[in-house]
Amino acid sequence: MMLPRPSLSFTLPSVHDNTKLDCRVYHPTCLNGPLGPSDTSWHQHAAVVAHPYAPLGGSYEDPVVHLVASTLLQLGFIVATFNFRGASSSHGRTSWTSKPERADYISVTGFLVYYVHYLRSPQHPSTDTNHNAPPPTLLLAGYSYGAMVTLQLPPLGSFLSDFSSPPTHTPLADIRLRAQHLAEQQIMMSVTPSSPRKSLGMRVGGDEDTIRQKPREKLRLPSPDREERIRKGVREILSRHKLIHRKHRHHHHHHHHPAGQLQTGETTEHEEICLESVGNLIQFRCAFLLVSPPLGIVTNLATMSFSNPLSSWSKSRKEGSSLSARNNEGNAKREEIEAEMKLVRNPTLVIYGDSDGFLTLKKMHDWTSQLGKTEGSQFRHVEISGAGHFWAEDGVVYELRESISSFAARLVGNP
Repeated sequence: MMLPRPSLSFTLPSVHDNTKLDCRVYHPTCLNGPLGPSDTSWHQHAAVVAHPYAPLGGSYEDPVVHLVASTLLQLGFIVATFNFRGASSSHGRTSWTSKPERADYISVTGFLVYYVHYLRSPQHPSTDTNHNAPPPTLLLAGYSYGAMVTLQLPPLGSFLSDFSSPPTHTPLADIRLRAQHLAEQQIMMSVTPSSPRKSLGMRVGGDEDTIRQKPREKLRLPSPDREERIRKGVREILSRHKLIHRKHRHHHHHHHHPAGQLQTGETTEHEEICLESVGNLIQFRCAFLLVSPPLGIVTNLATMSFSNPLSSWSKSRKEGSSLSARNNEGNAKREEIEAEMKLVRNPTLVIYGDSDGFLTLKKMHDWTSQLGKTEGSQFRHVEISGAGHFWAEDGVVYELRESISSFAARLVGNP
């Protein structure tokens, strides 16, 4: 199942360090018409799908990424795919820790939340006005290395709060403004019958779209004039935004005086100009989809070991000890526990093959069993017989698609 051409193709700065990332957004067919109060077929479900390891050729062109994205698209999700740093024509290089890649994923997720929010016209029926309707689903998904990064994400609320009222000079603010600018453009084009790009969508910020007859051809670099058009749109939106002036204190611990004396404890205060928070920001129900997470092999090289995922969490609850970190190690442990517990507290599906050479089957069984049997757990897993890591074996790709489709259909209320 091939993906159609993207509705949007653009770049985003990573909240980690401003590294420029290639992004694509695909609209479901119900969004091809005018966006307005009469449109009740779109329920604001959205998904992000992350790709395999870039140094081994992973990118948003991966066939399994396409399969996951197209399956969700068919069910009415807006779907975002992106290239991690170092993948294809995204800038930067792959890290050793996957921490910058988590920030890349967070950047795209923050964009998508605000994009979907602004894509609703003011009169559009929303979850705010219909209290009986369940909140829309935000499905965070990944395949292989992309699943590992998804696994390591902090809970949705903890990182979305960073986008709430960011200083205007930060990538957080840039991402919010880009989301608003591109959403407003889409609405404008959808209600303008003469718009020549109505059916193709708007490709901005880059010429990443290439015809797929040459899959190995290096994607063209972003076009400076298109990127400048986005920047112009962002500046225009910023000029009509209500801004907040916030005092920010910075404590200097130690620094050397020119005379060579060490001075301590100085505090300086400066004013930051920040975006105002969005009062009625769309509220999502979060869910997770992990396809072939490389558990027990690759994951052990990164920040999380999963040797006994819930032991420290259970122990801390029994002892009544606080999870507030006393040091960096405590912080890392708390983040690891929170990252795992989000899979228990939110609808989660892990899909893997029993012939996957990139995972240790025993560790996978132990891990899925631990998370699945926790009280109140919403964690589920599917093990597909004969499937390897690349889903190339005969017939297994159909089982993969069916598992994804039935899980996602239940999320959006179409079992």
